[in-house]
Amino acid sequence: MTLTTPLPDATQSHRQPLAVLACAFFLWGCLTSINSVLIPFFYHYFSLTYRDAMLVNVAFYLAPFVACLPCSALMARLGYNMTLILAVGFAALGCLLMALAMWMVTFSLVLAAIFILAMGVAAMQVVANPYVTRLGPQETAAGRLSLASAINSTGTTVAPLLVASLLVIFPVSLGAHQEPVRWLFLGLAALTCGLMVVLYTRHLPDFRQLQMQRLSQRTRALFRESHFVMGLLAIGTYVGVEVAIGTTALSYLSDKSLGSLDLQQATSLIAIYWGGSLAGRMLYGLVAHRVNAICAFRIATVMAGILVIAAIGFANLWGGVCLLLVGLMNSLMYPVIFAQSVRNLGDKTSLASAFLIMAGIGGAILPFLQGWMVDVIGLRLSFLLPCAGYLVLMGVGLKMRQPPAIS
Repeated sequence: MTLTTPLPDATQSHRQPLAVLACAFFLWGCLTSINSVLIPFFYHYFSLTYRDAMLVNVAFYLAPFVACLPCSALMARLGYNMTLILAVGFAALGCLLMALAMWMVTFSLVLAAIFILAMGVAAMQVVANPYVTRLGPQETAAGRLSLASAINSTGTTVAPLLVASLLVIFPVSLGAHQEPVRWLFLGLAALTCGLMVVLYTRHLPDFRQLQMQRLSQRTRALFRESHFVMGLLAIGTYVGVEVAIGTTALSYLSDKSLGSLDLQQATSLIAIYWGGSLAGRMLYGLVAHRVNAICAFRIATVMAGILVIAAIGFANLWGGVCLLLVGLMNSLMYPVIFAQSVRNLGDKTSLASAFLIMAGIGGAILPFLQGWMVDVIGLRLSFLLPCAGYLVLMGVGLKMRQPPAIS
């Protein structure tokens, strides 16, 4: 197999590939955010327990374990571009199945549809993240990934507003409120199919590893890289606390003893949480070449922990505001962790990307644990779990080291 040489950074020919990849980032941002904010909808519509409603997150974040390693193998065999096309196709299939599940009013089919959709989203991440880092010099990879992640955050910000609008038009108490959700997923299926056509016709620069090695050999070599192993821990923890707060902040804001807002208002405000990630990633992407990424990461983890502690202490609407502001602190964590984890990995990059996305299983584990804590010690004190997560990230930040400059 051959390796296509990446084009120099900041050339005109890089702009179109990055723009197309930005569409993929936007799409999976929408799909991820919609998954979280629809949990209260499923809770009411299917008359679920809180624990059963959290199975939506479990299904979504378990999918990477099925998709990521096969996706890495496809990247080596078919190249990045064709693998990305197949990933988007899986997401389209999941959207169509979700529309069917709403029509049949079957929660088990909803979970199956979410699982298939999430396999597509996970595969998109496995391909698109290293795709962006390889389209230019390594020293500016975190900045490029941050800008792409800002587009992702645009999708996560738009989705709650869209769902909130549906809740206004079709309140959860009505019997026919599955209709707009069904059309929502049909629209998303149309968008994903359109992206497949663009990816197929635009002929993006492609990458493949130089040779196919046995998976076990490449995996052993990869896990000897200490910065990668540390990145696995960091990604799993980060995704877990981000999803946990993004999901339970909605309950905090709408709880009569805490935020005291109605469901529609709370859902609208969740856009601030994801919008904070958008603003922070956009800003960091613009100034990344002037900022020490590791120092910024350390500050962000400390501030996030302080905000969550404040939410526990306030136990009112101001506490909910603190939770929403955590999104701004989260904004630069993912691009910094990912860029640090895959630096200087060469042909092991695609496999590393697969394992890093698999580490997103934290998005299933931590929210489920927090859901269990809600039943045991209450919603407010359950936020001690995200606090512990940010302590772990602080420790990872202290162990990060700036890579030596390449002369």
